[in-house]
Amino acid sequence: MKRPNKTLATTAISAFALACSAPLMAQEEGGAAETAEEEAPEFLTEDEEAMAEFEREMADAFSLFGDLFKVDPLSPEQEALLPLAEQMANVIMPEGTFALVMQDTMKPMMNAMMSGIASDPRLRLGALTGIDTADLDELDDTQAQEALDIFDPEFSQRNEKMGTVVVEMVGEMFNAIEPAYREGYARALTTRFDEAEMNALLEFFETPVGGKFATASFSIQYDPQMLGVMEKMGPAMVEVMPDMMAGFAELEAEFAKERKFGELSEAERERAAALLGKSVSELEALQPAQADKEAVEDASLYEEA
Repeated sequence: MKRPNKTLATTAISAFALACSAPLMAQEEGGAAETAEEEAPEFLTEDEEAMAEFEREMADAFSLFGDLFKVDPLSPEQEALLPLAEQMANVIMPEGTFALVMQDTMKPMMNAMMSGIASDPRLRLGALTGIDTADLDELDDTQAQEALDIFDPEFSQRNEKMGTVVVEMVGEMFNAIEPAYREGYARALTTRFDEAEMNALLEFFETPVGGKFATASFSIQYDPQMLGVMEKMGPAMVEVMPDMMAGFAELEAEFAKERKFGELSEAERERAAALLGKSVSELEALQPAQADKEAVEDASLYEEA
């Protein structure tokens, strides 16, 4: 058993999350994934332990969706509409829809992403040597590529193959999730349409233009025209940021600031120590380490920003 390649998996999952984000965010109803935990063997090989750990990490990562989108049980009336809703879902999202989305939209996007990574040898060269990429800008393309070939002569070929593998992995995930996604789609329809509306829509779907609209209504969410508007997100964030920061400042002024252990009264320190099962001296000794940790975290956040 081979260990999972976390770099490939993370890239694939990121692409998958991007592909699913628009309909998932728009869909108020959705099925929370249920993870069945099988009883682990008494003895695991190193590779099996690595795979088990990877499975746990993935389950934890995607459990976020179940936490964010709590699903109320369908009412008896909604349950009765499920057969009609399933008919609608099968027209709107016929089998193989995700594969078409992958082929028409996600594959070109992933190819563009991977080619972008490989297009400038300075990026890879900087990662391999530790040299600041700003210093490598002095090299022309020929020099940079020749230097990279010394360190990693098969980078371009490997990167191209990696892009293919990632696309295949995302395609497999699409195929695996599609039935559950279609089921969730049908359940969501029962919360938005009554029986008469569903029958009217199904009649419309039987017409040429209705059928075309139904099958396009799902895939159009991934059209480059739709995905391209994401570039507007940056200017929009810049526009709202001043008001957001002002709002945060007002909140800080409205509420009392948190206190460190050293800022507590003697009585509060003793009570906190008793509640936490530590001595006052133990908690005092932890303060410098805690302050250092927070300084590092603050610095990391600043660098990421």
